[in-house]
Amino acid sequence: MNVTRPWIVRSAPAIAAFALTLLIWHGLSLLYPPHLFPGIGRSLAKIPEFAAEGVLWSSIWVTTWRTLYAYAFALLFGAVVGILMGYHRGFETLSKPFLYILQTISSIVWGFFSVIWFGFGHFSAIFVVFIVGFPILAFAFWEGVKAIDVDLEGMAHAFGVGRAEVLRGVTIPSLYPYLFAGVRSSYSYCWKIAIFAELLIGHQGIGYRLYFSWEQFRVTEVFAWVVVMIILMLLSEYVLIRPIERQVMRWRPQRA
Repeated sequence: MNVTRPWIVRSAPAIAAFALTLLIWHGLSLLYPPHLFPGIGRSLAKIPEFAAEGVLWSSIWVTTWRTLYAYAFALLFGAVVGILMGYHRGFETLSKPFLYILQTISSIVWGFFSVIWFGFGHFSAIFVVFIVGFPILAFAFWEGVKAIDVDLEGMAHAFGVGRAEVLRGVTIPSLYPYLFAGVRSSYSYCWKIAIFAELLIGHQGIGYRLYFSWEQFRVTEVFAWVVVMIILMLLSEYVLIRPIERQVMRWRPQRA
């Protein structure tokens, strides 16, 4: 039975985890001096200062569009390659070693390669995010296709259901759980890779600001930029990914 619980009840575990994180942060700030581990209030007070200086929104915008742009291409290519791998054994045999090689190469190595090939610019950061996210998504779609109930598709064909209807009503819905699992893990990972690429490449964005603050030993600013990054990640999860997932997966029964 599908039981709709109040929002506060559904969110209680997330709220408790958030409160525990703040409590640990506050406790550590009491153990260490502010120049090593600044407190919550001191760190949060820096964010309005970033906005007043004009670096907050510009950095957020640069990092966000880089991540989304690269992730959109990673999702597109990952879907195509993963679905082809699932339906064609020869393509799977050919593609899997290539994807394993891409995954084996560390993101920091891809960062070095991107600087060598494309220089210090936007495309270098976009390339790193794409090349890291693409194999994860390809394998997610591949796993989804392999898990499709072949008997269910055969039964649909036996009852005269057309290929388009089978694709829309059986094949694609069967991919949704694997798709959203892959999207959730790869998207958060790609965000972190985007920050890292900006830190390494040093050309605008939150990662660049993090590196600049660290280089100047402004630890409070480093913590403040980390808070900005966490807020963006939470907004992406709870405002973008989860509402889309609930809408698309509304047919799936929920546990009480």
